[in-house]
Amino acid sequence: MSQRQSVDDAVVESIVEAVLRRMSGGASAANTPAQVNAALHALSGTATGTAAPGADGIERCQPEPRPIHAVTGASDPTQLEALVAQTPSRIAMGRAGCRLRTDDYLRTREGHADARDAVHSEVPPDWAARLKLLPLQTQCRDRNHYLLYPNAGRRLCEASKTALAPHIAAAGSPVPDVQLIVGDGLSPNAIVQNGEATVLAMGRALSAAGFRLGVPCFVRFARIGVADEIGVLTRARASVILVGERPGLGTGDSLSVYIAIGPKLGQDNAEKNCISNVRPIGIRPEEAAAQTVLILQRGFERGVGGVALGLGWGRR
Repeated sequence: MSQRQSVDDAVVESIVEAVLRRMSGGASAANTPAQVNAALHALSGTATGTAAPGADGIERCQPEPRPIHAVTGASDPTQLEALVAQTPSRIAMGRAGCRLRTDDYLRTREGHADARDAVHSEVPPDWAARLKLLPLQTQCRDRNHYLLYPNAGRRLCEASKTALAPHIAAAGSPVPDVQLIVGDGLSPNAIVQNGEATVLAMGRALSAAGFRLGVPCFVRFARIGVADEIGVLTRARASVILVGERPGLGTGDSLSVYIAIGPKLGQDNAEKNCISNVRPIGIRPEEAAAQTVLILQRGFERGVGGVALGLGWGRR
């Protein structure tokens, strides 16, 4: 038996002994929760925390601030630190033997759980009314129907078409330059967390640019394509939909903005412009709104949108 194996066996035996003593009510001072936590960290190779008693007297592990990266022996530490500082993505995580470090593995599980929760979350019933948005719904019956049948999330239900009808400009009246829409999308949680700030920033920026706005809408169980139908029904020159992005690890709060010049049913995504990652650690609502105005102005000038517009984030 190697030295490493014998050390690990000893640690495991001490943990098991401590747990059994606590379960039987006979835990001694030599086997406190802090010592059990320390043994667990020693076993995983991630001794990065200390134990501290809570208000209830139970000691819990309090993690130390995580280093900027967990790679040892980097050939260029300065460049590595600069690289990691540019993104919240999980890079330069290091390893313990041939596996992920335990703290990184647990953070990955946490991020995955956050993503799943975001997909199954819901926007509160009063959210649209509080922001004076016209409440609409797609042809989806509920969240499960929405997830299973994407096309049903791209068209309004009949009741919503009826609700929208009084807000459509009469023949001969000026049509909206921009139809602003909010959709819960694949992360309603993103709308709850960042939707209000983004909607308000969009309203200010679009009005300041002199655009005529249609009645702002909130669509439950929305896919991006529902903006096509709403844009066609309102005869708007462009549609702008804020939608909860499909979440990745720990990104259940991220919004996207999709802009379509001359919306039409089934419009290809190549004819649309997207501003992604609108959230506190990404693009700020004010930045997204300013970029939306720029895209609309150039789109109206050239009569096209999407790839043909030749405009990307940060380019003029």
